Amino acid sequence: MNGWQALLLGLVQGLTEFLPISSSGHLVLVNHLLGIENETIVFEIAVHLGTLLAVLVYFRRDLANVIRDFFAGGPYRRTGWMILLALVPTAIIGFGLNDFFESMFQAPRYASGGLLVTSVILFASEKVRQGDRVLTRIRSLDALIIGTLQGLAIMPGISRSGSTIAAGLFVGLSRDTAARFSFLLAVPAIIGAATLHAQDFVELPAELVGPSLVGFVAATVSGYAAIGILMAVIRRSRLYVFVAYTAAVGALGLIFL
Repeated sequence: MNGWQALLLGLVQGLTEFLPISSSGHLVLVNHLLGIENETIVFEIAVHLGTLLAVLVYFRRDLANVIRDFFAGGPYRRTGWMILLALVPTAIIGFGLNDFFESMFQAPRYASGGLLVTSVILFASEKVRQGDRVLTRIRSLDALIIGTLQGLAIMPGISRSGSTIAAGLFVGLSRDTAARFSFLLAVPAIIGAATLHAQDFVELPAELVGPSLVGFVAATVSGYAAIGILMAVIRRSRLYVFVAYTAAVGALGLIFL
C-alpha cells in the first residue's frame, strides 16, 4: 500500500464511517477497484482510531456529561448505563459471528448486497412516527435493540451509523438523539476493537508507519466533516438521499463486480 492509496482509503473510511452508507462496504469495493489484496489490520485500526478522534472532538461536551454524571450522579448517568447495556448484544454478535462475517469481506457481491439492505433500513426508518425522547430518557429495551443492530452491522455493506440511527428512530428517540446515541456508542466499540489488536502496533513494520499515519489523519479530518454533515441532515431534512445513494452503489456493485 502506497501513500496515495492510504490517503484515499483514510478519506473513504472517515466519510463513510459516519454517513449512513457503510464504511465496510465502500472499503471492500474500493480495495477491489484499486487491486489491494489485503488491507493490514494495523492500517484498519489506524483509520478507525482516526474516526474515534473525530467523535471525541465533535461530541466532547456530551461525552464529558456522560462521564461526569456516571461517577458523580446526574441525569446522564442513565445514558452511560444504556451505552454499556447496548454493547452487550454488540459483543455477543461480534465474537460469535465474526468469522462468518469476515469471510464475506473477500467478495464484493456481499458488500453490494449489504448496501441494498442498508438502503431498505434507512427507508423504513423514515416511515415511522417521529419520536421526541432525549438522551436521558433512553430505556433498557431501546439500548438492547440499538446494540443488536450495531452488532449485525459487522456484515460488509450494513452501515453501523445507519442501522443504529434507524433503530433509535424505530424505538421513538428524536432524530437528534438517535444520531447522538449512535455516535456515543461508537466510542467504546472502536476502543474495544483497537485494544484487541494493540500488540500489532508494537510490532508495526517500518514500511507501514507512513501509510498508517496518512490514513489516520485523513480519517480524522473526513470523519469530523462527515459527522457535521450528517447532524445537519438529521436536523433539517430526511435520509432519503442516503437511501438513493446506497441503493445505487449496491445495485451497480452487483451488476459490474
